[in-house]
Amino acid sequence: MTRTGAPRPHPAASPPPGVSSASSFSSGGSFRRLRTALALGGLAQWLGVPALTAMAALLTRDEEAAMRVQAVGGTLVLMLLPALLLAPVAGALAVRVDRRLMLMIADVLRLVIVVTVPLVGLLAWTLAAAFLVSFLSLLWAASARASLAALLPDEAPRAARAATRAVYGPAPFAAVLFAVLALVADGTLGRDSRADLALYATAGIFLVSTAAVAMIREIPVMETAPVPVPPKVLFQGPGTAAARGVGLAIAGASLAAAAVVAVARVHAGALGGGDAGYGTVLAGLAFGLGFGVFLGPRALVPFSRRRLLGLAVVAAALALAVLALVQNLVVVVFMTAFLGVFAGASWSTAKAAVTDPEAPEDARPTAYLRAIAVVAAVVASVAVPLIAGALGSHRIELAGGVYDFEGSSAGLLVAAAVALLSGLLAYRRVDDRRGIPLVPDLRAALRGEVYAPPAPPSAAPQPARRERGVFIAFEGGEGAGKTTQARLAAIWLRDHGYDVVTTQEPGATKIGMRLRAMLLDRDTTGLSDRAETLLYAADRADHVANVIRPAMERGAIVVSDRYVDSSLAYQGFGRQQRVEDIARVNAWATGGLVPDLTVLLEIPPQAGLRRLPAPADRIESEPQEFHERVRAGFRALAEADPDRYLVLDAGRPQGELSREIQYRIREILPDPVPAGTEDATSTFPAIRDF
Repeated sequence: MTRTGAPRPHPAASPPPGVSSASSFSSGGSFRRLRTALALGGLAQWLGVPALTAMAALLTRDEEAAMRVQAVGGTLVLMLLPALLLAPVAGALAVRVDRRLMLMIADVLRLVIVVTVPLVGLLAWTLAAAFLVSFLSLLWAASARASLAALLPDEAPRAARAATRAVYGPAPFAAVLFAVLALVADGTLGRDSRADLALYATAGIFLVSTAAVAMIREIPVMETAPVPVPPKVLFQGPGTAAARGVGLAIAGASLAAAAVVAVARVHAGALGGGDAGYGTVLAGLAFGLGFGVFLGPRALVPFSRRRLLGLAVVAAALALAVLALVQNLVVVVFMTAFLGVFAGASWSTAKAAVTDPEAPEDARPTAYLRAIAVVAAVVASVAVPLIAGALGSHRIELAGGVYDFEGSSAGLLVAAAVALLSGLLAYRRVDDRRGIPLVPDLRAALRGEVYAPPAPPSAAPQPARRERGVFIAFEGGEGAGKTTQARLAAIWLRDHGYDVVTTQEPGATKIGMRLRAMLLDRDTTGLSDRAETLLYAADRADHVANVIRPAMERGAIVVSDRYVDSSLAYQGFGRQQRVEDIARVNAWATGGLVPDLTVLLEIPPQAGLRRLPAPADRIESEPQEFHERVRAGFRALAEADPDRYLVLDAGRPQGELSREIQYRIREILPDPVPAGTEDATSTFPAIRDF
């Protein structure tokens, strides 16, 4: 089966014998060989980060602590600058040069530069080497992604995952390898050469990577999308309103993680760990980040992803504060790992919150989050070492003991405070369950449930009034098919002899029609959220008093397209107002009337909005984030009252939905007998044969 519009290849287009194609490359193992070669290159790339920063620390060992921490921070800043400013240049060069040749050139040049660092032994050259190696790594990474994509042109997701694993996957193992090499160097090399071993090992792995790439005969040519520069992406904006709050969370998480890296060498040295302790701290952070990225989409599945995002950033900030204050290297390593878990979970959760799963990797919200992360890392690498150097170390006497407060601890504490503020602000901005208390919501998620607030006492049906009919409401998002299913249900009921009244909200009465015009007209601007809620409640009060209750009192079956739950979902969850307040207002407006059955038709907002005819009304024109909150609100309401709800997937065939609705309606139907029969005869009606 082929995709619509995808042309079938002509037999003459098949490559002749001896000519390579993408499929032959994949089947012949070129993809696997290239993936292995790239993993080696990635290992060398990440090993070079602690190796170069350790060399900068070694070359300033006789300087003041401020100079040491700023030398390490400066090395990291120069490693980040190419990603911040030169990403488009690297992408353009990677497109114009043969991919296989570019990978080999990048590895060879990085090898030569890294080898010269211990031979020259100057801080200025170490800083220059950090910039050059980072720029070459940018070229290498762009070529690596394009090469894997070219080898698997029909399996883009698999190629993207393989590229990500090849580029970022070796980072934790590089940190562990650096720690092992540091232990070996401490035992075998002198004080002046203990940072050389890691650099030579980095160069050796680059050499092996070059040889592995050389064994691949050819890499097909494939067009790639241009790479945006992060400052430009930030200037253009996120593309969606939700991405702004999510970007604030990513800024806090990236700041916390980068702050640790910026002063980890000096901080580990102050705790007696040296280069080995530095490598262990980096390994904890790297392993934590990887586990957090994996855990983010899988942790607390019923819990709001946006709430989880804000809480993860807050947790990362608190972990950073703890590791800044504790003067024990083992505790610091563990807290760094926890920080990594929370920061990684923040990234995967944030990406899922703003990105359509079917969107490409370079989609605007994702590029915006990447730009935020890079800029935050640069800011942390600049600011935290400066703060650490400016404040310096202090000895504090506490309760008869002595506490050595290092400058690196001060820098980390400042970063923790900023990250905590970012996390709290992000939580407030992205919270999609406002009015729902956090602790009960979290407890319910731990039990695998979605928490919904209990209905207020005033919302219960008033026993003083006795309706003899049946009330059925159809609910759901835009384009879910409520009107169609309500009409089909009414036709089916009439065919079975029932007195049926079909109605809708808003606009079922003369007053309601005027209110509907105001509420749905796109020209209605400046209407506050509370005013909108009250107007819907006013329409509903008139609707119940003049349509629904009179019909039920005579024994009719009322089928309504929308009712109170629409206000709870749209004005409560969608507009992010307190759901309890809206429930109270509507309970008073309706006299506590609750449907006997609520049919909820669920559909993804994007699919539902595509069903609607143009032009869209005022509510339909709201952004997708609004409709996502509405969908989550309906789901929470249904899970809180499952006996009243029938939840159906609106993407299923219309006939199947109608049959399930009819089966459920049968359970609540009275006998199709006129309402006054029993009152008139005081007995059951006679059954006669004709």
